[in-house]
Amino acid sequence: MKIYKFIIGIATLASLSLTSCNDWFDVTSSNEIREKDHYSSDNGFKQSLIGCYLKMGESGLYGKNLSWFMPDYIANQTRLVPNGSANEALGFQVHNYRATQTRETCDAIWSSAYNVIVNANEALQNMEGKESSMNEINYHVIKGELLAVRALMHFDLLRLYGYGNWAARKAALDAKATIPYVTTVDKNMTPQATGAEVFAGLVSDLTQSIDLLKDYDPACGVHDKDFYTDVNSDGFYNRRNTRLNYYAVEALLAQVYMWEGSADSRQKALALCNDIIGKLGGGRTIIWKSDRGGSDNTFVVSLSTASTLSAATSSLIGEALFAENVNNLSKLLTNYIRPSYADVDYNAIYLTESQMKDIYDDPSTPDDESIVDVRATKLLSVNMESAVVGYVPVKFYQDHFSSSSAYYYGDKIPVIRLPEVYLMAAECLAAQGNVEEAEKLVNHIREARGLYTPLSGLTAEQMQAEIGKEYRKEFLGEGQILYYYKRTGAVSIPNFPDMTDKDYLLPYPDIETASGRVQ
Repeated sequence: MKIYKFIIGIATLASLSLTSCNDWFDVTSSNEIREKDHYSSDNGFKQSLIGCYLKMGESGLYGKNLSWFMPDYIANQTRLVPNGSANEALGFQVHNYRATQTRETCDAIWSSAYNVIVNANEALQNMEGKESSMNEINYHVIKGELLAVRALMHFDLLRLYGYGNWAARKAALDAKATIPYVTTVDKNMTPQATGAEVFAGLVSDLTQSIDLLKDYDPACGVHDKDFYTDVNSDGFYNRRNTRLNYYAVEALLAQVYMWEGSADSRQKALALCNDIIGKLGGGRTIIWKSDRGGSDNTFVVSLSTASTLSAATSSLIGEALFAENVNNLSKLLTNYIRPSYADVDYNAIYLTESQMKDIYDDPSTPDDESIVDVRATKLLSVNMESAVVGYVPVKFYQDHFSSSSAYYYGDKIPVIRLPEVYLMAAECLAAQGNVEEAEKLVNHIREARGLYTPLSGLTAEQMQAEIGKEYRKEFLGEGQILYYYKRTGAVSIPNFPDMTDKDYLLPYPDIETASGRVQ
């Protein structure tokens, strides 16, 4: 299969209105042929970038498959109401990736990701030689984001269709053929890259992105809001944490370094995490112009606390370094997130009582009554109406968001959140033997979640175990726990005590293997 066949024109969006922030995210992708003059102005590049984000927010990627659905099933974080027939979710839960429905989802992820990559590449290709003709802000930010989009898609493909536990077998995986790293728009088939080549591509794209964004991204605060008045008349620079801003790209590069896992890479990841924590850990005000009433507003990226976390803020978008806008998220969640599911709701997602207690250390009956994990008490809803009593994850349940809170928290899925930055830094520190500093970072998250008894006096091994627990608690419904298990080479996960590469690897599409791809 030739990658270019995935171009469906999502970047065209030629009919986009440039009148408000909502226009950039509420449009429907167009399949019309791109007009010759699409890239004759900055608006064409804006439209192409937003087209990539729109595709990323669909069900094939972060709207469903890469967030609350497939990864958590593979990691056995949740359960389905039992029935006698197989379905797509059950196939992932038992790691049967070649059943008809699961295979269709695996293929959809592959094709959707490369679709985004090709459209990003087309825009990047057309930006060559236009630095002097484009507005300097638009040139730097749009190019920086396009490079980050390309890297993110390749990284998720590597994490799903490539091998994990890289640090333990670096030499072999560096040399092994893996996913194609596509950087051009070409009718010819892109050859598979080696693991080392993929990491080189990821690091190159992300470091270039950081360099382009650092002096121009509004999130960095280098310039006041008046600097962006002209270029933001259409709302293009609003809501920076729903785009791959400077700090999101730093966090993404840290994730890449953590996946590669060498001591040198971990040191680089730690430096990136320290920069983010130093600048955002206390709550960073990102200035943006509201498209409701035209008044100036601020958006603060900071950890939610036991007092601020509620049904109205349950999606945790206030902690997101990058979140995807998802049109009709409520519809995608229908039949899956049902706080009052019935015995016949076979697709309903829930946790058993034993699962809930295993993940959250039995928050219902703490030894110390001041210890109540709000991730369990406020982000799970117990259902007593079914014979299968369970705890429903309601982090993204759209009925929770009132009309006032929906604008900020509704129809969005976090892709990278601030707590992961703390956990990556803690993991690096613990590996270096600096357990005390690692404890401080993890305790900061725990205290925000209502766990006021600090961890102390742990060994490095115990600290790593606590970090793994925090991943399970923190990212339920977001898919990150699967990547953590795979990256760290976990040989035992819930219900699967003997994990192998076969359990962790999604299969290449048949058309890829028929074309000579090897996995």
